[in-house]
Amino acid sequence: MNQREHLDTCSGSARDLFYFRIKGVLARIFSRLRCDVEGLEYVPQSGPAILVMNHTGWEEILCAILIVPRPMRIIGIRELMYLDDPVGRARIFDSAYGRSFGPVRRGLTVLLGNALGGVVRRRLREFGFIPARVFTPAWPPLLGSNGWRETVAALAAGELVLLFPEGGYKRDGVMRPFKPGLGMLVRWLSRRHLDVPIVPIAQRTAGCVSWTLGHRYTPRLVFGPPLTFTFNGENRRTFDERVARTVQDHIDALLRRAWPDAPSQT
Repeated sequence: MNQREHLDTCSGSARDLFYFRIKGVLARIFSRLRCDVEGLEYVPQSGPAILVMNHTGWEEILCAILIVPRPMRIIGIRELMYLDDPVGRARIFDSAYGRSFGPVRRGLTVLLGNALGGVVRRRLREFGFIPARVFTPAWPPLLGSNGWRETVAALAAGELVLLFPEGGYKRDGVMRPFKPGLGMLVRWLSRRHLDVPIVPIAQRTAGCVSWTLGHRYTPRLVFGPPLTFTFNGENRRTFDERVARTVQDHIDALLRRAWPDAPSQT
């Protein structure tokens, strides 16, 4: 991604208008989808906040967009914006996310990526999507490619940011261990004297949407009280692991209310 791509493609007010326009379209398309929500009042009415959620697919993103009243910036896989690029597709297919794709899904990914890649890329950026590269043993991290600078800028501007620290997803409700990058983000914010609250969210939404765009069951999202962390110069690795573990523990506790019959978290 070049430097221009790291910047917002439109002003905050214009992006908010586009966000609410797309939200309205989604609300009409999924007008028969009803979500059970608890604790939405924990999302700040103004100012920055990081929303952290367990990851089971795409349905929780849809439900969050429909439920949370404020516009959100959503951190996601950069390569999803470049499915018309063979290298982007290779990175996706080599990741934990893409290795589960069967032949049909891979074929559709190539077909739709080639046909709609440019349109999807432009619309996602207008919507406020923050791209982060896929990292695998075959595709090591690249400096400045994880979206953190744009994320810090968004939070410094008082926006909400939704992220999924598992680095992958499982449909059965068992969380993967959270990546320590969440703690690194807190440290980056501390450098700018920003103590941004982290709102833990547990959800059960996997498979809730039917083929008729109604629901197979009522999805549930449970928001918890905001958490704050202050970096006081301790060992960075220890701090990052503590932040990740603490937030995941809170989501695990909330998950017992959102998804009581989920398998035990191991």
